[in-house]
Amino acid sequence: MCIGIPNVGKSTILNRLVKKNIAVTGNKPGVTKNQQWLKASDTFQILDTPGILWPKFENQTVGKRLALTGAIADAVFQEDVVGLYGLEFFLNHYPAEIKKAYRLSDDDMALSAPDLLVALTKRQGFGEDFNRMAERIIFDCRQGKLGRFTLEQPGDTDDDAE
Repeated sequence: MCIGIPNVGKSTILNRLVKKNIAVTGNKPGVTKNQQWLKASDTFQILDTPGILWPKFENQTVGKRLALTGAIADAVFQEDVVGLYGLEFFLNHYPAEIKKAYRLSDDDMALSAPDLLVALTKRQGFGEDFNRMAERIIFDCRQGKLGRFTLEQPGDTDDDAE
């Protein structure tokens, strides 16, 4: 059986294991709606399951992390909150990647995350539409345009998530 959070590639890896594209896949959470048995051989079958999430998160950061990576459907969170979280996270943990991706100057890098979001919104020609820039940050993160990253580090505690 293959289980995990939504949108992490469970069906994709199972398709590779059975060497056929049987399980439906997509670049959004919730594509797999039901359990499906995939036959790898005469003696080996694999159960593909929809993604699962726990009903309540211990803290808001867990939800922001899941939303940033696409494990939570876009319709259930505010883009500006998650985009700002992503921008602040990259400024703190992957500054070279965010600097390169958005062609930021040293002066830009000295700005707070909210001020940088405002500056990037204007620079991208989005006027006052901060949600649009936040959405761009989210999708750039998901599509790998900000490089490889991890939102959790060994030794992180629940206090780190706050």
